[in-house]
Amino acid sequence: MKFILLLKNEDDSIGPLTLLQIERKDPLTAATFGLTLAESKQVLTEVQQELVEAQLRGHAQAQRICPQCQSRRTLKDYHSVCFKSLFGGVNLSVPRFNACSCQDTNPRTETVRIDGLANWVSPELEFVQGQLAATIPYARTAELIGLLLPVDAGNATSTVRRRALIVGRRLDAELCALVDTQHLAHSPGTDPVTVVGLDSGYVHDCRPHSVGGFEVVVGRILRENKDSRSFGFVRSIESNGAAVGRLKQRLSEQGPMADEVTVLTDGDPGLKGSLMSALPKATRLLDWFHLTRRLTVLKRVLDGKEAIKQFPSGYHDRLCRHLESLKWRLWHGFIGGAFNRSKALLFTLRLASMTGKRAAVRLRRLIKELLRYLKNNRDSLTNYGWRYRRGLRISTAFMESAVNQLIDKRMSKSQQMRWSPLGAHLLLQVRAELVDGPVTHSLDGIRASPWRSSFNRSPSDPTI
Repeated sequence: MKFILLLKNEDDSIGPLTLLQIERKDPLTAATFGLTLAESKQVLTEVQQELVEAQLRGHAQAQRICPQCQSRRTLKDYHSVCFKSLFGGVNLSVPRFNACSCQDTNPRTETVRIDGLANWVSPELEFVQGQLAATIPYARTAELIGLLLPVDAGNATSTVRRRALIVGRRLDAELCALVDTQHLAHSPGTDPVTVVGLDSGYVHDCRPHSVGGFEVVVGRILRENKDSRSFGFVRSIESNGAAVGRLKQRLSEQGPMADEVTVLTDGDPGLKGSLMSALPKATRLLDWFHLTRRLTVLKRVLDGKEAIKQFPSGYHDRLCRHLESLKWRLWHGFIGGAFNRSKALLFTLRLASMTGKRAAVRLRRLIKELLRYLKNNRDSLTNYGWRYRRGLRISTAFMESAVNQLIDKRMSKSQQMRWSPLGAHLLLQVRAELVDGPVTHSLDGIRASPWRSSFNRSPSDPTI
């Protein structure tokens, strides 16, 4: 059994061209059943080759006509390029034409160009490479694309990384341009924003002589219909003013502000300081999860074998009662009583029969840290029980999910990697678009999604 695949156009000016000959011999096996991967790659490569060459010829003939006098311009020479796409690289000879005699132009020659195409790279190739690079490592992205598609040119690991970061730079630049022009419009009829969450995570630094990692700030904006929008930036890359502008733009994309907007944070002074200027009328709230996590550590130390062995039973029971009373007062919003219970814990641990114990030293250190934490966030404490009974948010669990989606799965926990601050910042912009999905801006009408419009680049765009 033999098959021949032919290609021709509608007016028979091209073809028929033989793309592929497929021969199958009996008996039929799993290996010969249907198209093989190699055959499908060959078909895509041949179709792309013929289609691109035919399109370029027609486009060049149209560009050769002078728009002023309609005469044919003379040909100067050709230059060789490689058009890189998902379906193989195509080597092309692109003509250059001399300027027409009716025009006094500089330069005197003009190369045939295609609108929206720079460096002869297909937008689909950049799109797929950028989307996969925001999900899996760069090397794995190149390997996966090469496994499934006939991509040869422009699929090296370094190329995938460079193109993904260029997309991230373009997304970041588009957002900064919108903020600079103060053109912050939202679509009419959208549900108002009710909750804003802010959190941060850390990524390992790849720079020489670096110790530890650098901080990445992540935010998520929730509307009344539970729809969300995420953003993120590296704190050392983004200035305070730029970070505030980024938050304002994301808020504008989501819709109008509700009468009561709640901002949930983990108590980080940097988050509640600079970024809160974008929400001057919002209610700042300390996350209950981060607050009780400190109490859980105290409870674990107090119930440990060392504390039970070292503390007299009467004092140990008193400390347990004080700690339970402290948590109850924080839950019900009795801030003054919570401070008093913390001081009562410290007083008991300083008694002569307790002060020299190792468990007491550790508990005093943890309680002092808790007191500083409460004092720094006193204006963010509230009646958590009242909010909980009314179905209002008291926890940044949705922010833990955002940190996991934007940072951990790609940059830290799931994939142990080291990053430069700029590389992490730019890839974070691509990943935020990938996690949330594309959005449509309302700027003098319907504007394209930044994810897709990021491929409409000019040849002068900077590279990484």
